[in-house]
Amino acid sequence: MANQIAVLRLLIQAAPAYCSGDWLAQQLAISRTAIWKLVQGLQAAGHTIESRHGRGYRYVANNQLSAPAIEYGLETLPPFKVTVLPTVDSTNAYLRRLVTKMPLTLPTVVVADTQTAGYGRSGREFYSPSQTGIYMSIGLPINSQNVLDAGLLTTSTAVVVAQTLQQLFDVHVSLKWVNDVLVNQYKVVGILSEGITSLETGQISAVIIGIGINLTTTVFPTMLAHKAGSVVSNKTSVTRNQVIRELLRRFFDGYPTYRSGNFMAAYRQLSMVINQQVELRSGAQIYRGVVTDIDARGALVVRLETDQVRHFSSGEITKVNLLTGGYHG
Repeated sequence: MANQIAVLRLLIQAAPAYCSGDWLAQQLAISRTAIWKLVQGLQAAGHTIESRHGRGYRYVANNQLSAPAIEYGLETLPPFKVTVLPTVDSTNAYLRRLVTKMPLTLPTVVVADTQTAGYGRSGREFYSPSQTGIYMSIGLPINSQNVLDAGLLTTSTAVVVAQTLQQLFDVHVSLKWVNDVLVNQYKVVGILSEGITSLETGQISAVIIGIGINLTTTVFPTMLAHKAGSVVSNKTSVTRNQVIRELLRRFFDGYPTYRSGNFMAAYRQLSMVINQQVELRSGAQIYRGVVTDIDARGALVVRLETDQVRHFSSGEITKVNLLTGGYHG
């Protein structure tokens, strides 16, 4: 497996040029026959590797998830680990089990082709079919030098995802507080942050940010069909690896300074709820009013029906009445 990944990495780095079997064999100190078998294995796993007599092998980007393809071009970022799985119950749950066994020393990214038990807020199921979505979690170690600000980390992640989709696709992206990402007024992304508490110190030792993206998913269970959508409904040349790579580049570029809130202007621009009438659940209470702002800490500022102005740092908008458009979820 290590040699197979090494061949894939060399082909990705050389693409779109061909690599001869002799050159690949020399790089890994193995035979040309071994290279041929490794390439066959990569092709069987779903990677597009073209071969041409006299020229060798060439990697062609496709939708098959690959850690080397995700990592390519991110070498200048601070170090982090990437694990790609064909299937998992939940990428968040997988990382949580990992952290329980051994504390994180480096940021760790887990990506899966499909989830059998993906979940969102309040344990709601997150539909995760194979090939058409991106299901990933970012695990971040937390310590005394790296204090967690959950509100700003969640809102900054929402901006990162929205800007990634805007850059790679010709779509209109908006945010429903706190972290629902919408395209054409349908929810296409869910983001869920979970803190992991150390039993020894009682302090948060890691945070896991789960990101689920309906990239090209067009068929949903009946209970989701009225509010869930896809980023793009037609075929796209942009691969899942490209989306993940750009998302991680933006995330890790901004992570060292996210506590400054320097992205909040972008968040407000993307917000679909400012100046809108909303219904908000916070704790056991339901509040109704007009959103007047998102404050510097990411809290929702609402002028309630009583004319009182309150800042909500947690909660969920359960209904938005837009003056225009078709979203009423």
